[in-house]
Amino acid sequence: MVPLQVTFWLAAGAALPMLLMTFVVNQHRVFDGAATLRDRLRPGNHELALGQPVERLAADLHRLAVHLDTVERSHELHRVERLRAAALAYDDTLRSACRTLDVDVPEISPLPPFVRLQTEAALAQRGLVW
Repeated sequence: MVPLQVTFWLAAGAALPMLLMTFVVNQHRVFDGAATLRDRLRPGNHELALGQPVERLAADLHRLAVHLDTVERSHELHRVERLRAAALAYDDTLRSACRTLDVDVPEISPLPPFVRLQTEAALAQRGLVW
């Protein structure tokens, strides 16, 4: 008869690689969920965006759009991570501009390409140029 402790350690040793692989495959979901939770719990997070001048938002959108295009064309190491970070920063700035210009703010993160295009068009209709 195998002692209970040995059985436990054998089971844990067999399950650990599967749990680690599952985490690695789904880590983007884990970190996105953590960021969403952090943003919901952070007090006053949305009020900060309301005070940004439109000129600053337009400059930030322009800078981030150029950076996003540069990263998309590059073949650098960690390109996918850099592309994801640049897209999230661009989306966040789009949301700030929406709040400032009273445009419906998309709550999806990251923004799908069609929603991003719709948001950019709505901001352009309000006169924002970047």
